[in-house]
Amino acid sequence: MIIHKINFPLYGIIILLSIAIGLFYIYKSLRKEEIEKRIIFYYMVLFVPFALICGKMYTMIVNFEDGLTLLNAGLSSYGGLLGVVIASILFEYIKPSDGKFIKYSVLSLPLIYGLSKMACTVAGCCHGIPYTGPLAVKYVDVLDKFVFPVQFLEVVTGIIIFFIVNKFKNNKNITYITLMVVSIVKFATDFLRYEHIKVAITANQIFSIVILVVTLIVFIINKKRLTNK
Repeated sequence: MIIHKINFPLYGIIILLSIAIGLFYIYKSLRKEEIEKRIIFYYMVLFVPFALICGKMYTMIVNFEDGLTLLNAGLSSYGGLLGVVIASILFEYIKPSDGKFIKYSVLSLPLIYGLSKMACTVAGCCHGIPYTGPLAVKYVDVLDKFVFPVQFLEVVTGIIIFFIVNKFKNNKNITYITLMVVSIVKFATDFLRYEHIKVAITANQIFSIVILVVTLIVFIINKKRLTNK
């Protein structure tokens, strides 16, 4: 499959649509939990800036040698996920909801990430390793060789994970499970990204390990705390 690079406005539209769909899911879920519309709106006001700013800051940190700023840095979907988690934890302290803001924000992550990777799929960024097998993609304006369609793989895995974890959303540990599954899958799929040719372990994989370890630690601490009550 040969793809020509799309223009930036379409890339941005896809990213914003993925966030909007994720917010709609969060809104509907919180309303079912009888959270007031006003409170949900306040949360969304915090959600969007954190997702966008953290997405850009992640790109700046990973590509620090390029001297990027918030204005010209690209938007990392993985960094955006970090912003979502931070925003939900912060808002939970501001307006306690027995963890509902954190839960549904985390459950939305695979969906938002999967949909946002559609932008990368058609733009050619974050492309895969050299590959000439089935579904191989060639971005004529980006890289003059066939590569593995890793972005499309992330679209599919993200959406599948979203539907699976939501079937078990009433599980009391589903927030932890979702974060661990997302980090493990991201760690695995990053082996198929072009950046992995240059380094033994990518920034995304390091970040995935951090998420997995922190999630496990918090899970163990909370489990012990509840056991000792």
